[in-house]
Amino acid sequence: MSKPRWYTVRKRGNGWQANLSRRVTGGKRIQITRPTKAETETEAERQLQTLADYGADFLNFTPEQLRACGEAMRKLTEKDFKPTAITDAVDYFTEHNDPKAARRTVLEVLGEFLASKGSAGLSSFTLTDYRQKLTRFSDHFGKRYLHSITPAEIEHWLDLVNARGTTRQDYRRHLSIFWRYAISRKYTRENAAAAVTKVKITRKPPTILTPQEIRSLLFVARTHNLGQMLPYFAIGCFCGLRPWELRRTSWSNVNISTKEIYVTPEACKTAQDRFVAMPDCLIAWLELLPDSSRKGFIYYARMDFDAIRKKAGLLDKWDRDIMRHSAASHLYGMTQNAALVTAQMGHGLSVFMKHYKHAVTKADGEGYFKVLPTDQESNIIQLAKIAG
Repeated sequence: MSKPRWYTVRKRGNGWQANLSRRVTGGKRIQITRPTKAETETEAERQLQTLADYGADFLNFTPEQLRACGEAMRKLTEKDFKPTAITDAVDYFTEHNDPKAARRTVLEVLGEFLASKGSAGLSSFTLTDYRQKLTRFSDHFGKRYLHSITPAEIEHWLDLVNARGTTRQDYRRHLSIFWRYAISRKYTRENAAAAVTKVKITRKPPTILTPQEIRSLLFVARTHNLGQMLPYFAIGCFCGLRPWELRRTSWSNVNISTKEIYVTPEACKTAQDRFVAMPDCLIAWLELLPDSSRKGFIYYARMDFDAIRKKAGLLDKWDRDIMRHSAASHLYGMTQNAALVTAQMGHGLSVFMKHYKHAVTKADGEGYFKVLPTDQESNIIQLAKIAG
């Protein structure tokens, strides 16, 4: 039985034309024109064999597409990939790239993101936190299209900047929020940051200052540089304001007569204002200052801040929120009233129990809030230093 002939040949002008059967071309019309009948039949047979080996789509490739395919195969071969890896690469590319989507670099998206968050009324503290962390990321990936960055690349970058523990967790959270914004603007399809491996955080009780350490700190602050830093340390230790809140609190919001400090929305991390009660011990320390020094914002200078902690022997023990943790833990130890503490600190109960609470006895709590600027206390500090 003769082999089926899947094309027809006829004279066409000065040459010959072959029409391949639509049954083998997948319904596509394929015509071949050559000067002679023999050449036409030879080309028809060749294309039929190509159809059998590679499929009908191969015949429709342009020379540029064929060159691109060959270049892709060459690169895969050099990397010891199997020939079939080209389909995996195409599948990944089409899944993560939308030709209709607006493409943006990390730097471009960062500018839009920060402007959007600023318009949303976020606190300056939160905006600064976003800007610092995401700008550091943009310094490395700024010129890259956001959609092209993979979770593995993000993890490698976190290793490069030595992000560990809670710092790594914070970066992952900020980047995930950044990616969600990009998804909402159709700059990418998937949240690469959310796919970054989560770190396991082993929670330890927060570091706090003892009543004796508070005495040492405040007496050093009282004598250093005319006592300008004393309000910063005293309010931080007894009221638990965040460092950011302390630097943005004006003396006009410190009411000694009503024993309250008003934390404005601009100063507060959560943009929710609150009143903080001032204990009697804090009033006693603040009354040491002349009225002329109670103007403008609470004084802060990094050089004085470091010098006082060093003189008090607390430089190695100090962490960013040690005054806030100390105030919260001792207030809870003295009152056993979590609702009171969370209202004073300006955060939720779960945050307090997870991040701020350090077991303190009722006696130590009461002793903490009895640290007063008396000569007797000053002599105790001096004797302790001599003995040491």
